[in-house]
Amino acid sequence: MDRVERQVADDRERAPGPAARPGDDAARADGGGRRGWRGIAPVVWVAVAFGVLQLVVVPLRLPLGWDEAVYVSQVSPRVPAAYFSAPRARGISWLAAPAVLLSASVVVLRAWMVALAAAGLAAAFLPWRRLAGEAVTAVAAAAFAGLWVVQFYAGEVMPNLYVAYGAVAATGWFLRAVAGPGRRGVTAALAVSTAFTALMRPPDAVFLALALLVSLAVTPSWRRWRPAAAVVGGLAAGLAPWLAEAYTGFGGPVARLRDGSGVQGGMGWTNTLGMHLRALNGPLLCRPCHITWDYPPLSLWWLATPVVAVAALFLARRRRAGRGGRGTPRVAVVALPVVCAAAMSAQYLFLLDYAAPRFLMPAYAQLALPVAAFAVALVRGARRRRRPAVAVALGVLLALHTASQYLVLQRRIDDQARLRADTLRAAERLHRAGVRPPCTLVGPEVVPLAFHAGCASEALSGNNASTTAGELLRRARTEPVAVAARTPPAPGFTRGWTPCVLRMPDGADWYLHLAPSPRATGRCG
Repeated sequence: MDRVERQVADDRERAPGPAARPGDDAARADGGGRRGWRGIAPVVWVAVAFGVLQLVVVPLRLPLGWDEAVYVSQVSPRVPAAYFSAPRARGISWLAAPAVLLSASVVVLRAWMVALAAAGLAAAFLPWRRLAGEAVTAVAAAAFAGLWVVQFYAGEVMPNLYVAYGAVAATGWFLRAVAGPGRRGVTAALAVSTAFTALMRPPDAVFLALALLVSLAVTPSWRRWRPAAAVVGGLAAGLAPWLAEAYTGFGGPVARLRDGSGVQGGMGWTNTLGMHLRALNGPLLCRPCHITWDYPPLSLWWLATPVVAVAALFLARRRRAGRGGRGTPRVAVVALPVVCAAAMSAQYLFLLDYAAPRFLMPAYAQLALPVAAFAVALVRGARRRRRPAVAVALGVLLALHTASQYLVLQRRIDDQARLRADTLRAAERLHRAGVRPPCTLVGPEVVPLAFHAGCASEALSGNNASTTAGELLRRARTEPVAVAARTPPAPGFTRGWTPCVLRMPDGADWYLHLAPSPRATGRCG
């Protein structure tokens, strides 16, 4: 048995032999025969606490944001579907669909997404129980769930959190699959996790699959066809809807990739490490990213995480060589999440010329595992007399980190609540101006306003260009049409249309030009 084989030998799922008693596997899975509440895995309790916390700290009445309006409109029977640009995928829309179809209430939608986020947290980290142990798995899930960006997006209709879940689950099932012959369910779970990730965001899934397949190729003891087939098959299944839409709506996969690159400002070699560090605590989107670095002390965890991950690898290697490192998982269990985190973050750090805190959530989820392994190893590796002191010190650090994340979360919630409430008010005033469904709003910033007003959203130029002036003039014959912008100038074809200003409390007014229409009756204000 070679070195790598020894690293994962303890994690293999052995089929019960002739002497095995029925139920032995179940007894091992629930902790040696424990039953009832005490038999529930700690990571499940972490997920439950995470879900309950979301209901307390993040308001369920928070209106939908820009991207959410795009995703929700694709499955809503109440509003026209917004333009769906090339980089997007429909997986998150399908996740939100049950709540959207059931009710128009944002509270119902947010509660549904929180429930999915809590269940997803448990499902993502459960495969790691046999790989890293109960303590490491629970600590990793808690560390990831404690980040403000995870807490904020738990109730949002956005794909990045679910990409993180799918990637962590796929990495765990992959390690269990390559450890040797085991249950067929492990291979199926690997394929499903990979497909789920691809449904959420195809490029992220491609980078994940490449990392897993390269790891398979360079590790002799892992070269089994079933794990490779599961990764490739899962990726193909998850990419199928994206590919079908590429042919029907974008002229093929290559054309869709080219359009997607254009929407994102042209993908090419760059270095946005500094941008991501400056944007770590907000805003939600930094494009263009010319902001200052606010509250540097609250970003120390971001700088420390790679260092701790390397330290976890060092401890794991010491354990393999028999030189200490007690309580540390095998090297492969620590190393593969680091490799996958690096692969999945590469496109955001070195190919996109802007930043957003949510982009790196998949990497954070992967890196939470070596970080947790390091923390647990420090406690277990300490002398018995020192263990309480080490545990208390780590607990204090975790508490301070969690408090800082909560402060950032509240600031982001306050900002978004104000901005989105203004959009709701603008939608109400738009109705008073006579623009009511069915209606059309035109402009580069109208997507959330049109969604809340029940109108179709269109753009004449830019990344979301979806119509022409001639088409708008034809549409104006049968329904209210308005060009809406934050600045007074309007396109030339609106000459003769009625100007209107929606005065907003914060001074961020909307300037409208209303097309002549027998249905557009109301007063501007």
